[in-house]
This record gives sequence, structure tokens and C-alpha cells, in this order.
Amino acid sequence: MNERDKRLEKKKYEAQRIRQLVEDIEIKKQSSTDLRLLKEKYNHLLKRFSELESVFNFHKALIHTISSGLLAVDREGFITFTNRTSLNTLGYNFDELRKKNIRELFADPKEADEIVPKVLSEYIMLESYETYWLSEKGEPLPVGFSTSLLGDETNKQSNSFVFLFRNITQVNNLRKQIERMDRLATLGELSAGIAHEIRNPLAGIKTSAQVLEESFSPGDFRSQLVSRIVKEIDRSNELLKKFFNFAKPSKPRQEFHHIEMIIDGVYLLLAPRLRKKSIHFRTEFAESIPQVYIDSSQIEQVILNVFINAVEAIRSGGEILVKTQVVENMRLKEDASAVDAVCISVTDNGVGVPTDKLEKIFNPFYTTKSDGVGLGLSISTRLLQENGGKIELQSQEGEGSTFRIYLPVLKK
Repeated sequence: MNERDKRLEKKKYEAQRIRQLVEDIEIKKQSSTDLRLLKEKYNHLLKRFSELESVFNFHKALIHTISSGLLAVDREGFITFTNRTSLNTLGYNFDELRKKNIRELFADPKEADEIVPKVLSEYIMLESYETYWLSEKGEPLPVGFSTSLLGDETNKQSNSFVFLFRNITQVNNLRKQIERMDRLATLGELSAGIAHEIRNPLAGIKTSAQVLEESFSPGDFRSQLVSRIVKEIDRSNELLKKFFNFAKPSKPRQEFHHIEMIIDGVYLLLAPRLRKKSIHFRTEFAESIPQVYIDSSQIEQVILNVFINAVEAIRSGGEILVKTQVVENMRLKEDASAVDAVCISVTDNGVGVPTDKLEKIFNPFYTTKSDGVGLGLSISTRLLQENGGKIELQSQEGEGSTFRIYLPVLKK
């Protein structure tokens, strides 16, 4: 092979190497492009995953932190999901509630048999339906719930349903207060009108009857009849005074007072009556009870009314226990912030109040006594409201009652 051929072969070899190098470079460039594209896709997927995770965490937090309880149930009524509010409201833990059927939560089994099939089988969705559910302790809890399909609402083929509910205890309390206030307002207007129209004629009748009584001899039976008329007129006047106190209670003249001294003063008034019925009166006053800013005469009337109720509830030989203590973070009004309060509890072992009558006991003209007017506790409620306090009753028929009077603690 001559020199020329050798040079050609060499150039041919070098050309092949250059071509191979070019091909290798192209392959590497392609691989680099593919790698870049893969990285871009990976970063895009990572970003989408992060976004989806953020949305998931947001909805999870939203479901668990809403103020309403949320229960998801299947077509058989078994609970498949619950949020944190449901657990806090009903008192269950997650595993306990997931083992239950929605029917088991209803306090009335007959109501459950009527309502649940309407939702799960007939697809009748309820809005703000009010009933009683049972808490983990078996206590009836007033709730209002709405239902909805979980999924497509057009063809109604969903296998899951949502029960969204709230504890409506405060709502019920507000309704009772509004109802009581309406009655009080009506009664106030009525009593003022009645008292105006009747008091003057009664005074004239009483004066005439007393003059007539003096004209009869002591043994004349007509004198006894007239005396009875005067007594009934005095009774009517006393009732009218109660009407006035209820309709237009005087504005409280508040000062700082020791509540124990007021309680002791009321006890001295009732001591003869307590001895007559052989009732043991016992006190347990907590130490360092702060003074309360009240109208002492009005609060004295409240305590007197409560004591009289306790005395009349005891047949003979019972006991009345009066305790005082400071309660922290007490909400004395539904729309007010919590404050510290002095609590006066009055417990008796008398006949008690039936459960179905507890809600009505503070209503005007409602009484369980045959000779009662039904204004004592209504007036007490009104006077406590004027002094920033409130009253509660806990009672069980045959086992006695406990009245709790709350008065706010104010700084001097």
C-alpha cells in the first residue's frame, strides 16, 4: 500500500471517528433533553402534589374545626366518618362512635324508626330538624340537624349521607327567656292597669265595711261576715302590692354587702317558722367570700322567697342547707362574657319538683301549691336580673330541691 492509500485510509478512519463522536454527542444531547423533560414533569407533579396536599389539609382542618358536628353514614345508617366537634359534643371517642348506628343516637327509638328511613331510603332531606340525641353518658342532648346526600344529588344514587348537627341547649334557653320576658311584659301591663282600677274602689269598700262593722253588736253574726269582707279586701290589697312589685320593681340602690349577713338576717325572720316545723337549718359558708354589689333589700326578698319555698316543700323534721362559694367564669347572661360570681345554694329534702314542671317553675302565675299565687319566683328572677344575677333550680320529685342564686363579683 502506497503512501497515498495510507493517507486515505487514515482520513477515512478519522472521518468515521468524527461521525461516531457526532452521533455520541447527539445521543447525549437527546438524553439530556429527555432528562430535562423528566425533571420538569417531576417538578410539576411535585408541585401538584403539594397543592393537593394543601387543599386536603385545608378541607380536613375545615371539617374538624367547624362549630357543627358532622357525621357521615352509609345506607344502613352506620357511622363511617365523624369530625372532632361531633366527638366533643356527644362525648365519644372516634372508635366508639364509628361502631354505632345513627338510630342509636336518638333518645326516642320510635322517632329514630320514623326519621332515619325517610332520609336513608326515601331520600327526604331534613332542614333544621330538632330532637334529642343521647350523649356517651346516656343524657338527652337537644340538637338540631340537617341532612344531605354525599355525592350526586340529581339521580339520588349516593350510598352515603351527611348529618350536620349542633347542640341547641343555648338556643332553647334563649327561647325560654324570650317566652318568659314576653309573659312578664304582658303581665306588667296587665297588673298596672288592674291595680289602678281596683285599688281605689277597694279602699272605699273597706272603709264602708269597717263603719258597718262598728254598727253591729259584738255577738251579731253579721259582724263576722263584715269582718270576713275586710279580711278579703286586705288579702286583695296584698296581691295588688305583689303585682306592683312585679310590674314595676324599683331601680336597685346598689352597694357592697356581705351576703352572709343578709342570709343570717333572713334566717332570723323565719326562725320561728322553722322551729314550728322542726326543720334543721344548717350553713356552710366558704372563707373569704367577696362582697357583692347589690340592692340588699331586693336580694333579701329573693332569698326570703327561696327559703319560704324550701320550708313549704318540707313536711316536717327536714333540713335546709345553705352554702356559699365563688364560681369562676360564670355566664350570668347568654349574651354576656363570663365573670366570677358568688353562688348561694339552698338545698332542702322536701317533696321536690316533677321533671316536666321544672321549666315552668319561674313562669308568672305558675305554682304547685293549692293556695299559691305563683309570683314569688317570677319576682325573684326579675329582681336578680336588675342586680346582674340569675337563679337556677335543680330538683327531683321525692328527693328535694336545690336553688342556686348567682351574683356577679365586682371590683370596688
